[in-house]
Amino acid sequence: MTHGKLADDEPRTLVRLTYEKLVQYTDNFSKSNYIGHFQYGKLYRGKIDWLMRVEYVMVKIWEVPEVYNYEPGDNKHRLMDEIILLRHETLINHPGMVRLFGYCYEGECLAVVYEFKPFDSVFNLIPKDGFTWLQRIKTAFGFASLLKFLHERKSSFYKPFIVRNLDAAHIVLDEDYNPKLCDFGSITGGIFPDRTTYGGQHVLGCHGYIDISASGNLPDKQDVFAFGVILVSLISKEVYTEDDRQGSLPFVYEWAWREFEAYESDIDMEKPEFSLVHKNLAEGPDFCLGDGHKITALALKCVNRDECERPNMKQVVRSLLKLEVVKQHSHFLGLNNNWGVLRPCQNDTT
Repeated sequence: MTHGKLADDEPRTLVRLTYEKLVQYTDNFSKSNYIGHFQYGKLYRGKIDWLMRVEYVMVKIWEVPEVYNYEPGDNKHRLMDEIILLRHETLINHPGMVRLFGYCYEGECLAVVYEFKPFDSVFNLIPKDGFTWLQRIKTAFGFASLLKFLHERKSSFYKPFIVRNLDAAHIVLDEDYNPKLCDFGSITGGIFPDRTTYGGQHVLGCHGYIDISASGNLPDKQDVFAFGVILVSLISKEVYTEDDRQGSLPFVYEWAWREFEAYESDIDMEKPEFSLVHKNLAEGPDFCLGDGHKITALALKCVNRDECERPNMKQVVRSLLKLEVVKQHSHFLGLNNNWGVLRPCQNDTT
């Protein structure tokens, strides 16, 4: 889309929007434009009809959550913080971050509008057969690269950003399967002060992604844990739903641990290497034999019960780069081929 002569790292003028504009953009919040819930509200597809063109956007509306604790003013703080965050020079040019078009602060309506055309959330796509192995790897790699970027110290003045409420529902893909992080309701570090020292800290993360064993001494490993849960979901097609929560069913990482422990207890010496990759994905044309075990091992390291044993996001990205599917499809993944001669993928599962 074209926005005049602005450089890529220069924010456009932020537009203050009315509630009526949000209604117009989303076709009265139609069911066909509804993407899903995030931790504190709802996401919608939208479009803006200009005189000579159409601009596609995503609309995020904060609500009082039914599941998570809420105190008066929480969402107003989240709106203001998000505007500050997404306009900052250290973040605005990263492809994994959403870009702001405008915001709504009208009565009880709190919302932001992002400048990209959303396809669907990762949460919605995980169980679908049409979400291919290659698309899942692109999602995992792109999101891991974003977290690596956020966890890096930008200067001596800023601590690393820690997101703290990662969730598959907070990652939305564009039509090229590029992941965009679209919620920052618990972010700490970076340009913000330590969020553990002032209000609004009664929500610690998202159900199914919270590291309940965290000591607090390694805050980046909380994000690594949540990333590991998302990675397990991507490769296994298992996702933790609201029905699961109400039924007190195991979290995705608990299911993964149990599967691995059952594998370890099996004394059959001829058993294949452990993999959580769903059978349908392993039978796909882009799956490379050996990647299943490698990516499963990485995911289990990320959700290790001992936070000290988990990799950091730089190590996660390095591990993903070693996968055959990444080497074979670097162009699709948006990578430069700089790791030497690539071998043909030998898929023995089809």
